[in-house]
Amino acid sequence: MEVIKPLLDALQPITAPLWEAYAPIHEVLRQKVLGPLNGYTLIILAFQVLQWIIPRGGSSGQVSASHILVKEEAKIKDLQEQLKKEETPEKFAELAKQHSVCPSGKNGGSLGSFGKGQMVREFEAYCFDPETKVGKVSDVVKTQFGWHLIMVTKGVEVKK
Repeated sequence: MEVIKPLLDALQPITAPLWEAYAPIHEVLRQKVLGPLNGYTLIILAFQVLQWIIPRGGSSGQVSASHILVKEEAKIKDLQEQLKKEETPEKFAELAKQHSVCPSGKNGGSLGSFGKGQMVREFEAYCFDPETKVGKVSDVVKTQFGWHLIMVTKGVEVKK
């Protein structure tokens, strides 16, 4: 505990406002999930909260993207051919609404904004690749969920 105490003391001013704001939630967590909050648990919670708050790498670390998800490779290749004829965000959204099995299909495939670590590896690799161009349709991407076509609608923003 002697090693943990200085870390807790250093983190206390940073986490105090968050702790106070979310005190009711913490009480439920303490009672229902975590049991007694010890120093180790507080450190883990603090680092998880800080990861959400502090942007990494000098950028906002967020991209916005849309996708079309289907279960069959033949179907995704057919959709890819259709998009080669008319590669526009409107056509992409129309095809997502008609064919995507993901709930995001209702919104034209829009997944909104997300950061690294929030999507499966293959999906994230395309979205955060420096060579990826905004508004261009990806090649077919296979993940554990099925076959995707992805269109990044807003790239990673660099802070100035």
